[in-house]
Amino acid sequence: MLFGKKIIALCTSRVYDAGLHRFVRVLNDNISKFGYRMFIYTLNTDLYWNEEESCAETSVFDLIPYDKIDGVILMDEKIKSRKISQKIVDKATANGLPVISVDGEHKGALSVWFDYEKGFESIVRHVIEHHKVTRPHFIAGIKGNPFSESRLEVFKKVIKENGIEFDEKTMVSYGEFWAKPSRAAAEEISSREVLPQAVICANDVMAINVIDVFVKHGIRVPQDIIVTGFDGIDEAQYCIPKLATASTDWATLADAVSKAVFDYFGQKKTNGVLTVMPRLVPNESCGCATVRETSDTYMSKLNDSFYRYQDDIRGLYDISVKMQMSTSPGQAAGFMYDYLMHDMCCIVKKSIFEREHNFLLEDIKDCGMALIYDSYHSKMPIRDFDTEEIVPELEKKLNEYTPLIFNALDYMSKNLGYICYSFKNYDITDYTKTAEINNTVSMGLGGYVNMQYQLYLADKVEQMYKNDKLTGLYTRTGYTKYYEKLINENIGKDTYITVIMSDLNCLKQINDTYGHGAGDIAINAVAKALRNCVPENSVCVRYGGDEMLCIIAGVVDDEKLMDDIDEYLDRFNKDSGLKFTVSTSCGACTELLDENYDFDFAVKQADRRMYEKKKLKKKAEARMKKQA
Repeated sequence: MLFGKKIIALCTSRVYDAGLHRFVRVLNDNISKFGYRMFIYTLNTDLYWNEEESCAETSVFDLIPYDKIDGVILMDEKIKSRKISQKIVDKATANGLPVISVDGEHKGALSVWFDYEKGFESIVRHVIEHHKVTRPHFIAGIKGNPFSESRLEVFKKVIKENGIEFDEKTMVSYGEFWAKPSRAAAEEISSREVLPQAVICANDVMAINVIDVFVKHGIRVPQDIIVTGFDGIDEAQYCIPKLATASTDWATLADAVSKAVFDYFGQKKTNGVLTVMPRLVPNESCGCATVRETSDTYMSKLNDSFYRYQDDIRGLYDISVKMQMSTSPGQAAGFMYDYLMHDMCCIVKKSIFEREHNFLLEDIKDCGMALIYDSYHSKMPIRDFDTEEIVPELEKKLNEYTPLIFNALDYMSKNLGYICYSFKNYDITDYTKTAEINNTVSMGLGGYVNMQYQLYLADKVEQMYKNDKLTGLYTRTGYTKYYEKLINENIGKDTYITVIMSDLNCLKQINDTYGHGAGDIAINAVAKALRNCVPENSVCVRYGGDEMLCIIAGVVDDEKLMDDIDEYLDRFNKDSGLKFTVSTSCGACTELLDENYDFDFAVKQADRRMYEKKKLKKKAEARMKKQA
């Protein structure tokens, strides 16, 4: 219970499907009158009973606050994963919570389901007994699927009772509950010399496609062949002819689930079965009178939703791209402030913004959650968020009657966080957009995270490329763009460029006597001398093994600068306590930066003068030794 309201967690998928949307509306209206509020935890895709592969999207069910809710409604057939469903049931029962399993059976849960066998039997009997069909054909679903096999058994039972011999080879096809295989089955039937009198399909989707194939072949429905479906989807009312079916009406199911909530949740009863009978809907495709199940206004609303949805897709795509190309988390979140993203908030793992790690490939330590977007407030900074709050301003949202809808954000099979939608009404357009909005934010944030890590790696590579590891000076191949920047900033300003070339004295002797580690110390000492003595905006380069180059813009006293370098090294030698002396020879060349400026010439001149000084130093050292 939260803020005096009993909370029901509804676990499902594809909350935007028209039938499920109707179920949510009726169920929520029913239970909210008695102080219940509903949190919907939904996938945007079905798991199709694939228990081997993990799906980051299922992390939405990890958001369920079992210590704060009063019961769970689990839509087993919608989730389509026994493993995931059982995990939810186990957690609920461990917390002493009642569970209603819709279209599924779990130990410790009350099952509410359609009596599919009796419902399907009603449509088969209608075809065989009312329309006197003696040559029927059955298009089953997936071979081995329990729903398909049970409907096949019903078909066999009814025709046997009516004296029709069953021949599996000629009487059964498999349409796999979907369009393409059912169309293939219809093509095969159409090519037969003797057509069946009726094709009874295991669901409406297959029946609608079978009718379409028959019509293209000039086979009239129902005059030449009766076609029926099963489950009563809305599209059955808009095909030509209107489809005969048995309706597994979502509103009726919602009423039954509501009754189960009132009758059992308060008593904590968590076992038993409550069945709902599908309703037979004879219609034009079996030769009966026209039955209209849904209104034209509902169809108009669906059309309006479709076209609005198409218009919104481009806008959401643009938001995703802008998020991916952002330069900061705040900027990425800022692009979410758009009229397309209303009645929602977005909460993410703070670790996704750790630029130094690859969140998508590494196991990053959890460091909490952050609220990055709340449509009920103008642009705000990203802030830490305690998941115990569930959503911002929860009490206010619970005082409204519409449910909260939770979607997990996932990118490259990694959970990024979640979105919570708190729509003010049941507009199916809003429900339909949740999947695309979720995809937009997932792609936007995931792309941003990926892009930032790539930029981080690029920075690291550039750092390795441009800076010498030992000295920290630019490398000979990495200094170019900094040299060009210095030149471009000073060209046409009558600026002089000074090039100083430095070469460490006696490096071979130091290496041979004291080791290469000592040589590295000497090289590094000269590099520090250069950096500390030249002007701040100079470009300093490790040009060779012990050769270093400085490029200085502006008028400088090069002789004083080289004296400063010698003085710096003298102080270093006194303070270091080393057994060897570090010194360098320098040469300089100063030239006017104009259209005739030749950098290579300046380097050669500085290099020549440096070697001249090195010879003079050697002669001076030899003279001193001789005098000694």
